[in-house]
Amino acid sequence: MSEPLLILGARRFALEVADIVSEIDGFHLAGFVENTDPERCREPLEGLPVHWVDDLASMANTHWAVCAFGSTTRRGFIDQAKAAGMRFATLIHPAARFSSKSSAGPGTLIWPGVVVSAYTVLGAHVLVNRGALIGHHTELGDGITVGPGANIAGACSIGSGSYIGMGSVIVDSMRIGQGAVVAAGAVVTREVPPNVMVAGSPAVVVKQGVDGY
Repeated sequence: MSEPLLILGARRFALEVADIVSEIDGFHLAGFVENTDPERCREPLEGLPVHWVDDLASMANTHWAVCAFGSTTRRGFIDQAKAAGMRFATLIHPAARFSSKSSAGPGTLIWPGVVVSAYTVLGAHVLVNRGALIGHHTELGDGITVGPGANIAGACSIGSGSYIGMGSVIVDSMRIGQGAVVAAGAVVTREVPPNVMVAGSPAVVVKQGVDGY
């Protein structure tokens, strides 16, 4: 029997996640959750209710959640759901190849076409978009977004809250600091400090004081 799942978010990204959820066994989509505009709760989305965030406490014992917010406000929405007592599902699409020797934390969502190699650890609330590759013995902290087609090699360490852009390449044994942003198409060949944006090939710091989460 499948478990009811709520998507935190009620915009276009939430619709993409809803499509992925429809192909994952063990859960069925029961609705969406909004936390910024109560007017969005007046009309259903994809034929399902849009709940206001304050309603989560009444569903915490019966429903699971996953966050479909791509912006830097994602952390706050997750914290609201945690405070309401929500449980977070770990969702791996059947068209992904996720090693049985690897692990993913609660709230993590793995898109189709993703490959996660052996002995790799993904934290909580990690989003790994379509076609991304993550090598062996690599560690990703909480709240990381990995863009479509990104290639993270083996034995890397990616700090919590980082954003790894579409089509970027991170070579073996690299360390990416917390909250860093790797721009789309960047090639990372040396350590990236926390809270900076890097771009180019080879990637260099182009902005300070950023936060990928």
